[in-house]
Amino acid sequence: MSRLNQAVEKAIGRWVEAGLLDAATADRLRAHEQQQVPEHTGRAAKLAFGLGGLLLAAGVFLFVAANWDLLSPWSRFGILAGIVAVLHLGGAVGGRFSPALATSLHAAGTAALGAGIFLAGQIFHLQEHWPEALLLWALGAGFAALLLRDWPQVLWVAVLGPAWLAAEWGSLFPWYRLVTPGVAETVLSFGLVVLSATYVSATGPGLDAAWRRALARLGAVGLVVAALSLASSRDAMIRELVGGERPDEVPVALLALGWGVALGLPLVLAWLLRRREAWPVAVAAILAGIVVALDASVQAQRLLIYLLYAAGSVGLVAWGFRDRERGRINLGVAGFTLTVFAFYFSSLFDMLGRAAGLIGMGVLFIAGGWFAERIRRRLIARFEGASP
Repeated sequence: MSRLNQAVEKAIGRWVEAGLLDAATADRLRAHEQQQVPEHTGRAAKLAFGLGGLLLAAGVFLFVAANWDLLSPWSRFGILAGIVAVLHLGGAVGGRFSPALATSLHAAGTAALGAGIFLAGQIFHLQEHWPEALLLWALGAGFAALLLRDWPQVLWVAVLGPAWLAAEWGSLFPWYRLVTPGVAETVLSFGLVVLSATYVSATGPGLDAAWRRALARLGAVGLVVAALSLASSRDAMIRELVGGERPDEVPVALLALGWGVALGLPLVLAWLLRRREAWPVAVAAILAGIVVALDASVQAQRLLIYLLYAAGSVGLVAWGFRDRERGRINLGVAGFTLTVFAFYFSSLFDMLGRAAGLIGMGVLFIAGGWFAERIRRRLIARFEGASP
């Protein structure tokens, strides 16, 4: 029973409660589904397969690099293509023995695809638009994701797609970046915040596929990094605009395109993932937009920024309770704790002096960490107690 798919078990339980199945039929259905579950691979074996795949790809490319000058251009290209093909063929064969082994080899094959694309450009001295290499890599990963339905391939797409858009956005600022770098970086950080919130929203009631869980974990990490980046890039933008720089040097149409893509694409993706339940992503976008509009050099607005970050963290906790997602509760508590630490370091540390500031920071880490963990445990206890 422990190996039975959680979604199948929940569905059988609902059918029994609704009177559609009797106990005997439900047991036979569970037994049938249990026989369809593939052989379980332990975490140690999965870790070994994943690490082995990374080392395999790195070793192969290191070997090719060591003999690079001895090979003709077409020999180099042939070896690169062969590496990609061998890894994916190995994954196809390995899938008969272990799904985890197949997943690792296919993931290494997609990594080799990216290396092959960039090295092919170097082999033949191509002078094309370099972000297109990321686009080709993302398309290859997308095809692999549709064909294999593996969560690493979905993560490749989730990382490479935004990386391509970010590279295209950066390539549009060869001159403007010297004038208003904060504006370009703020648009990028804003888009990453909304996109990370979209990834976090991937899981929910009845939506617990492996690729959704992996996407939600990626979004949790990305949301923390993107939120920190948004605060720093917004400060740079405000300093430049207040300092007398001329934002009209950047075409309005270009900025409108950047803001439209940064907001529109994540919201469309959120709707595709959750339909009507995607509205918290829109709330996250509104909070991020307000943060961008505020000026941290004004004390009242600076305090409001911290309050917005704290409100967003509390919202994550509430969202976790709503969707029965423990990870969002942990993320919300971590976000609130980081907000308190950031407020102390930026607003109170200098006022107390170096010695008193360090003492206060130590007390804050000890007492605040203990209090945050206590709150987290109570929230998790309430969450588990309210679980059906």
